[in-house]
Amino acid sequence: MEDHLMIATASEGTIRIYVALTTQIVEKARKIHETWPTATAALGRVLTGTLMMGVMNDNLCRLTVRISGNGVLGSILAISNQRGVVKGEVANPKVDLDLNSLGKFDVGGAVGSGEMIVLKDLGLKDPYQGIVPLQNGEIAEDFAFYFTKSEQTPSAVALGVLVNPDGTVKAAGGLIVQLLPGCSEETINLLEAKLADISKLTELIAEGVTPSQLVTMVAPEPEKVKFLEQVPIFYRCDCSWERFRGPLLSLDPGEIGDILKEQGRVEVRCHFCNKTYHYQADQLKQE
Repeated sequence: MEDHLMIATASEGTIRIYVALTTQIVEKARKIHETWPTATAALGRVLTGTLMMGVMNDNLCRLTVRISGNGVLGSILAISNQRGVVKGEVANPKVDLDLNSLGKFDVGGAVGSGEMIVLKDLGLKDPYQGIVPLQNGEIAEDFAFYFTKSEQTPSAVALGVLVNPDGTVKAAGGLIVQLLPGCSEETINLLEAKLADISKLTELIAEGVTPSQLVTMVAPEPEKVKFLEQVPIFYRCDCSWERFRGPLLSLDPGEIGDILKEQGRVEVRCHFCNKTYHYQADQLKQE
């Protein structure tokens, strides 16, 4: 099944539901960055959450989410847009900790304490910035706290990555359920019960449960679900030779000259896709 995101409303429009299947996206990120299992889980959760948040904003040009913790992973960065495209990196991809007391990846221990920084470029003069403290570093709870604190939208968030014994990604995905004005206490109670039933999100995905099916599973009143859109989603880097050349031209000519003298060319590597670009002396002359 191809990765995609399903968007729906339920309970007469008082609940908004996003469910994403991101197995292929997280596996591609794992291959690019050669992440070890705990790092794969952490990066995969951030990629999935950032992708889903990006699709929520109709006028979004660029969304940047940085998880800045003091744990062994270092910072985790993801960038997405409204069209369902995401890319990201983790400072230390070679992290594989023992499982936590619940038998799950110890992402919180690997992330540590710190903050979650969100930058939204809406095409205006200055981007919107929101900063919240990390709640536990497990990523899903941190996204939920951000939605509630910074956007005043009470939200339940589940993000997961299931890894095979050989380190490859078996299943990955995410769920975001947001309460909208007019949502009754009775509906909220039903929703909480439904969310408890699908606590093992990635296991359901691994079994072949689709995003559409997950929407109906979590909806308090499945018969009142209204599917709005199915969005194809991808891990894709937009770097290019020309894009990196611009910043190089703005550097001190003496510094560039020293590199050219020592190495014969300037080499630049993209942190998001690991592509390498080379520039000769005549290609770095100011026009």
